[in-house]
Amino acid sequence: MENNNNSNDNNYKKHTKTKSMKMQDFFGITNLDLIKSKSEQIKIKEKTPEENESDENEEALGSYNNNNNLYEYLYDSAMEAEEPSLYQNTDRIKIKENIISEKINEINNQSKKDNIQEKKIIIQEQICPIESINIFIDDIKTEYADFVIQNYQCKFIFDDKVLAKFVNLVHFTPKYFEFPLFYAYKGSYDEVTNITTITLKDYRSYKISSKNKSIYKQLFDKNQNKVDFYKYAYFYKDVQDKKNIKYEIDGWDIYKPRSEYKRQGIEFSDTKFCFSNLNSKYELCETYPNILVIPKKFDNKELFNIAKSRMKNRFPILSYCYHYESSSGKKKIKSYMYRSAQIKKSGIIFKSKNLEVEYMNEITNIEKNNQGFIIFDCRSEFAAKANTFKGAGSEDPKHYKNCIKLIFGAIENIHSIRKSLKNALQKAYYGNENIIEGKISFSIKNNNEKNFLSKFESTKWLEYLSALLIGSICVAKKLYQNINVLVHCSDGWDRTAQVCSLVQIILDPYFRTIEGFAVLVEKEWVSFGHKFAMRNGCDVRKEKKKDRSPIFIQFIHAVQQMTMQYPTAFEYNNNFLLFLCDEIYSNKYGTFLFNCEKDKFNNNQEKKTISIWSDIFYEKNKYINDIYKPINGTINVKGELKYLNIWNDFFFKYDKVGMAYKNRALLDKQEYVAKILEEKNKSILELLNVIKSNGLENLVKDNKIYNLYKDKLDKSE
Repeated sequence: MENNNNSNDNNYKKHTKTKSMKMQDFFGITNLDLIKSKSEQIKIKEKTPEENESDENEEALGSYNNNNNLYEYLYDSAMEAEEPSLYQNTDRIKIKENIISEKINEINNQSKKDNIQEKKIIIQEQICPIESINIFIDDIKTEYADFVIQNYQCKFIFDDKVLAKFVNLVHFTPKYFEFPLFYAYKGSYDEVTNITTITLKDYRSYKISSKNKSIYKQLFDKNQNKVDFYKYAYFYKDVQDKKNIKYEIDGWDIYKPRSEYKRQGIEFSDTKFCFSNLNSKYELCETYPNILVIPKKFDNKELFNIAKSRMKNRFPILSYCYHYESSSGKKKIKSYMYRSAQIKKSGIIFKSKNLEVEYMNEITNIEKNNQGFIIFDCRSEFAAKANTFKGAGSEDPKHYKNCIKLIFGAIENIHSIRKSLKNALQKAYYGNENIIEGKISFSIKNNNEKNFLSKFESTKWLEYLSALLIGSICVAKKLYQNINVLVHCSDGWDRTAQVCSLVQIILDPYFRTIEGFAVLVEKEWVSFGHKFAMRNGCDVRKEKKKDRSPIFIQFIHAVQQMTMQYPTAFEYNNNFLLFLCDEIYSNKYGTFLFNCEKDKFNNNQEKKTISIWSDIFYEKNKYINDIYKPINGTINVKGELKYLNIWNDFFFKYDKVGMAYKNRALLDKQEYVAKILEEKNKSILELLNVIKSNGLENLVKDNKIYNLYKDKLDKSE
């Protein structure tokens, strides 16, 4: 294959398609009725082959020749019908515009007027720019491939000869060479060497040789496809709506604050807690939810002054109530976990009437039989003291009546976690410490380094994971001992969310179910304001490298370690956790698109996007643990480093060796080749079914591929 850049027409037509995997996904041919109107299809059926060949209008529908590759014909047809800007012929554009206009009229007759503009946009969105490129392998030789950007999905497509080379190698399944468009984190284009470098949010890196900047512009031009970072989520919802997907459970309704807090056993009365509406317009704290659980005594304007004592106005609010009663009734525990941000210096000045101190004394002594309370600061003592230069810091236990002590968790900050996971993934993906910052595209060498474990250990990923688990276990034990706990870090939306969530999984079997886990994430992460957009790089217009960090992924890894220690105690399986790790970066679901509840509501995301929990419950059987036997009580989790393991299914998910298919049987090389062949045959039959169902058999009746598979197509019916 050779690069050809003479014109836009040639750029998109001179290419070789692979004959494996799902071709309709690659080329965007998901709905052939977009290619031609029904009237056009009827006309074509009535014509002779000679008339078809001489018909000038056929150019606008994609010129066909019996010698052409079937996929090439279908792809060119879809391209010309869906995107006129790629072609320069004026007559062709006019014809194409007429076809689009006719299709829109059909939609208009079937839809309400207020949906017409949205339908037009969707028709124009379904484009798939394609370009022939070179991919660098091992930074020495290159291989030819096509790079496709289709419906917000990017894929490298190799011809059969190149694909065969990968089949015979130890590393990298075809899945390694595809990613959602919004996985692209950063890139560069070198005008001297004509090389585009792509780095993804999961630290995969590719180099592409191309004589123009079209790939770079498609992926990284902020004024084009990534201006609206939630566009992918909008598009996905529209596609699901067109499929008439009926969700039995709407993920947006899975978490109901009033129901959840009452489930926990919290007593709402004049002397204890209440549901406060003081933050209904997010004026009290813009990153907190609009419904807060606070002591009834402070449900007034005093709370605005109390909030000022904490960073970002994130004052202590109730996160969880743990209650336990022995079968004999002799032992009763009811303890509370609160969360907040760090205190400001001005907040700890002891005055004659310090509202912050009064508030703390009240929330920590609601149950008179509690054994006092502790403050768990997720940071190290050094980090907390360093923050005093910023006007913040840690509390002094002597200011509060019932405070037993202040504990520092020494859990690492976002910058350490970002660096650690980046290094760990690069060790796992490549096994070559010289591959950094996209220096080369990828390594396909046998990854049998004798010192791999020591190199992985040097990333400190498991060490940081251990600190997180040990801190969470400490808090859980205090609650079990009938001691109240206030948890905070700096701003109270990263390490605080991690610890509070893990504590609840340890103590409460409900959060070890799929429904409970969804409620937990919605409560502790989405509702309480974890900055998903900032940490995951969703919005490229506001993204800063220093703000990105895989905090939620680290939390998922901690949960996975728990499932390894208690394999029967969790309703959800490994696939469930891996799915969350994948989709956190995709911009596909509204769940992970924004920094707080206020942003989500202001952008009306519950109407415009799908919650990830909707899809999970729609296919719940995929995520069920087959050996699930619930433990009705706490689990004794171990957090020390010696109890932790590398999560192979996460770090080596693109490694062909060990890929699991039916019955989790491992495939050897021969079986793997057979699996690819099976996928190839399946995808061709799917395409031919689309052709047949749209009455286009006359166009392909002499095609070799069609005739080869025609018998199989008839049998499949």
